[in-house]
Amino acid sequence: MSIDRKREIMDTAIHIFARKGFNGSTMQDIAEGCGMSKATLYQHYKSKDQLLLSIFHMINDRLYVKLQASMDHGDDSQDNLRRQIELQLRESLANRDLIRMLITENPNAYTEDIVKASGAMRARMIRHFEQMFKKVYGPKIEPYAVEMVFSMFAMLEQYSVLIILENVAIDITELSRYILRLLGYMAEGLMGDDGAKPILGEHNYPEYLRCEMPEPETDDVENLICRMYRKADALGESGKKEQDIRNSILMLDHELKSASPRRIIVQGMLHNLLQVQPLTELAGRLAALPGIKRYLE
Repeated sequence: MSIDRKREIMDTAIHIFARKGFNGSTMQDIAEGCGMSKATLYQHYKSKDQLLLSIFHMINDRLYVKLQASMDHGDDSQDNLRRQIELQLRESLANRDLIRMLITENPNAYTEDIVKASGAMRARMIRHFEQMFKKVYGPKIEPYAVEMVFSMFAMLEQYSVLIILENVAIDITELSRYILRLLGYMAEGLMGDDGAKPILGEHNYPEYLRCEMPEPETDDVENLICRMYRKADALGESGKKEQDIRNSILMLDHELKSASPRRIIVQGMLHNLLQVQPLTELAGRLAALPGIKRYLE
């Protein structure tokens, strides 16, 4: 199945899930919305649950790639965090149909596999922002970093509800600055000398923070780029070497998404990534995709 066809099925499913609810939608509804037979749809997705999981992977991976890319612009960690807050808000608005379904749907409609995978994706974002808070506020915030992330997510969720469900007009850039300011006040207070103890710690983290992030089911450009970013996070490199690796992933991602990717850039960045041992397999799988091979021949 082509990436465009896959995206069409997912977009159609999102609109139908938002309109009828996940529990009230059927594979027949989605097949008709895509102009295909139900049998053809089942060739691509075995069930409605698998389709929803693929949607979650797509959106979560896309956001993660953008968050990673935003880290490579400028050295001001506070402004970096503000941009990432704004990015999350804008992504919520771009996926308002899915967000509306998630807000209004009965949680019991989802299977255990969907709940588990959703938790693992949430854990990935928590770990990402945990590191961001340490970078912005320094080592003293470490005991409180995860709870800071939960507080940020709660604010993002509530403001998203106001914007998406209540149609409240809010300037997203101003809101991101406001949330950053509130987080700053919180961090300052927690790092004070009043002896505040965190509620959460390794001993009582929710189960999904202890789980490994499941890999996407299929290879495509977006998923492979996302997984290379995650591998890069785990390398433990620092300074110029880390930046060179991240820049190679970022440049490759931007080039492949451009209207006319330049062969020399695609070749050069893939060559760089193939030399980084933990990324070799993923870079090789990316190079083997039919749409990428033609830039290497």
